[in-house]
Amino acid sequence: MAEIICVGVAFLDYVFEADLPASDDSKTFARNYQQFGGGMAATASVTVARLGGRAALWGRVGKDEAGEHIRDGLARRGVMTDVIRQIDGAQSPVSAVVIGNKGARQAIVFPGRNLDNDASWLPLDRIADTSGVLVDPRWPQAAMPVLERARANQIPGVLDADISPTPIPRELVELSSHAIFSLAGLAQYTDTSDLPTGLRKAREGTDAVVGVTAGGEGFYWLSEDDNVVRHIPALAIEPIDTLGAGDVFHGAFALAIGEGKPMEEAALFANAAAGMKCARHGGRDAIPTRAEVWQRLAENGAT
Repeated sequence: MAEIICVGVAFLDYVFEADLPASDDSKTFARNYQQFGGGMAATASVTVARLGGRAALWGRVGKDEAGEHIRDGLARRGVMTDVIRQIDGAQSPVSAVVIGNKGARQAIVFPGRNLDNDASWLPLDRIADTSGVLVDPRWPQAAMPVLERARANQIPGVLDADISPTPIPRELVELSSHAIFSLAGLAQYTDTSDLPTGLRKAREGTDAVVGVTAGGEGFYWLSEDDNVVRHIPALAIEPIDTLGAGDVFHGAFALAIGEGKPMEEAALFANAAAGMKCARHGGRDAIPTRAEVWQRLAENGAT
């Protein structure tokens, strides 16, 4: 069984289903409300566990009620939480999300307070015995040494290169084996909204495989041999809830790469997992199992 260490942020999401607000002063009544765990690395870790891998999250939360909910929710879903640090006097990351028609969403994000960026306490020696690592850019002080240790041990290091409050350090892309951007993250990193141009600019100076998740358009990446843009279309679904879809893609992709699957097979697997999640209600409980993903791929003639 492959083990993936996910490093980065964990959130508590307050999710409302409602018509998106029409103006700044409007009042909107929700049709439904639920509380879910969120965060890039955290949701990716749940995805790894849901798909049959061993998952660990390395991160920090506050020693507060939200932090307890975050840790408990991860542990209930099979994620190893012994390297989540709860910090006295800190506030855990939380967000309020409104999901509208066809899965459209608006979010207000509080990234936490006084979480302490120091990463010297992380047990980096454990990386040598794992199948791969996945890092997000929201805690670069941890992402950097984790990717360095993964590279030193010739272990896959996947970067979830989503948009960030500060630009993604180029060193993270250079150290990763696979840098998978969101559309917004690629535009922020390369200063262009043209997808092929952005992929090629991101590839400059790195031997990482570079790709981008493009929502309803699917997944694009640069082939390793001839630098040609490759594409896998998104699943044909009716989107219900797209919250966390990119995180699900990254978790499934990191697991597949950690299992030694070739690039295209890993991309197909992750693309299907993310698409299936978007077609269901239920937050993290909507993440499909491995059997469900392979069945969907077989139905689409992709296996």
